[in-house]
Amino acid sequence: MTPAPSPRSLSIAILLAAFIIAGSIWTRPAMGTKTLSAGQGDIGVVDIYNLVDIYIMSDKASDERSEFEAVSSAAISTYEQQLSAIQAQMATMSQDDPQAATLYNQYQQINQAIQQTTNKINADYQSLLATQIASAYKTIHAATNEVAADQGYTFVLATRRGADLVQTTTLTGVTQEILARPLVTPPEAADLTDAVRIHLGLPTMEEITAKIEAEQKASEEAAATQQAAIQAALEASKEEASEEDAHPESDD
Repeated sequence: MTPAPSPRSLSIAILLAAFIIAGSIWTRPAMGTKTLSAGQGDIGVVDIYNLVDIYIMSDKASDERSEFEAVSSAAISTYEQQLSAIQAQMATMSQDDPQAATLYNQYQQINQAIQQTTNKINADYQSLLATQIASAYKTIHAATNEVAADQGYTFVLATRRGADLVQTTTLTGVTQEILARPLVTPPEAADLTDAVRIHLGLPTMEEITAKIEAEQKASEEAAATQQAAIQAALEASKEEASEEDAHPESDD
């Protein structure tokens, strides 16, 4: 009796089958009822996945997420301040103080509010990111059509280039990366990715990465400078206290 396949094996088989079917559309055109040829129009390619990444990491989308994060942090900070105030009050009370139970209940309620607010923030952030990605795709789709029309392309296929997969730690990630490359050897001359990026006025991924690294370095340097200033002030305070101890003022 042949053992039944495991759910894991089934999922792998389904994913691989989907990949084979997707690939066969382009690598085995004789099996289809209708094929495309150069005579019917030029075929171009665009790495729409890369363009979405760039769009999401560009200033406008990043600023929108930063604003969301700032508002969210402020909301959590308000609750945390309330908790600190309650903790300070409770620290001064005896265990049999009649107000202690009331403050403890307030403390628990605020903790619960923080958890609920955090869950809502996480859900809202995912919604914001999904909205940004949908908007990015729509914008890039329209720009691709405009560039294709200008350059005389009738068909444009979405595909990543190269064999270097970005996500390689999970089966889902690897499968998505493979399925994102339906064309194994897209001709470089037909790649409209950079033309679409320029059409949209977007920076390159290298420029975005360099900017992020520069901002991170500046932030680290500012934090180090601030820490050094605090340390210097502490050292100066200690020296001043030592001098006062060594030379106490004499009583008249």
